[in-house]
Amino acid sequence: MTDRGGIGGQKTVLIVEDQALMRQTLRDFLQGAFPSCNFREAADGASALEACKAYRPNLVLMDKCLPDADGIDLTARLKVLYPGIQVIVVSYRSGETYVQRALAAGARAYLVKDTLITDLIPAVAAAFGIPLATDTGDS
Repeated sequence: MTDRGGIGGQKTVLIVEDQALMRQTLRDFLQGAFPSCNFREAADGASALEACKAYRPNLVLMDKCLPDADGIDLTARLKVLYPGIQVIVVSYRSGETYVQRALAAGARAYLVKDTLITDLIPAVAAAFGIPLATDTGDS
């Protein structure tokens, strides 16, 4: 039997986002797509580190701009502390420089918040190794 992480083998997602409304929106959106997941939240870098230690999430959704930390730098730190953790960095900021920094820090992906409605669920499914059903157009 393999340890899949999380609590009791259940997949755990930590949402690290300083804006409470955005945290709740991400949680609600993902809960609908992944109802068996356990969701935890952190509003800043320090509480993200505490939550990772306490809950050992399988996946962290990491805001790039936190009040006490740069999310990309925090990603690099989490990858050292917890090498098996997967991180998806999310930000309003776009640009190849941010993407490259995030990937170099060990992030699985860098998503722009403007496209989360289409990009987030496939990115989380890929992180969990879950194939998404595709609509082939055949009825």
